[in-house]
Amino acid sequence: MNEGLISKRYAKALYFHAQNLGEETLLYHRMEILASLLHNIPALKESIKSPLISGKDKMELLGNATGKNAEQSYLDFIGLVVGNHRCDALEMITLSYQMIYRKKKNISVVHLVSAKKLSGKALGRLRGISESETRGKVEFSNRIDPSIGGGFIFQLNDLRIDASVKGQLDRISRRLTQLNKSII
Repeated sequence: MNEGLISKRYAKALYFHAQNLGEETLLYHRMEILASLLHNIPALKESIKSPLISGKDKMELLGNATGKNAEQSYLDFIGLVVGNHRCDALEMITLSYQMIYRKKKNISVVHLVSAKKLSGKALGRLRGISESETRGKVEFSNRIDPSIGGGFIFQLNDLRIDASVKGQLDRISRRLTQLNKSII
């Protein structure tokens, strides 16, 4: 079975289980932490996939990895994943859960990359415009990357606007290369 399909099924079932327990928001934040840990600490991912580590040890590791006082839905979830030998799909399940939660709660994700630091006022206006356009809440992140040369890269869910100097130069370079190939 496809890992994407498996992760979506587990995440959907987990969402409804957490919702029944009134824990879907708490679990969402725990899933953000777990996804980040799995992405940034390869040793954690390898440990939970390892057949040499017992299921009990994997559950203890995952139970402690995201902090104390875990929600019952999280404990049930890791028990199910470890028990069904689906630890290889764990990162995808956490990401799928976050997507389902955002969709149910009408939350959009905005990533803004700028060459220089923007003022708090400018960031506030961008957040406000994003919330107004999506008619919902926005998870907003801003990163400074001087390598883009100027301008910005704005991403709202699946919409991406690259108005950076680097992006414009890359597009010009591709056009010139295509034009040059058609001439020769």
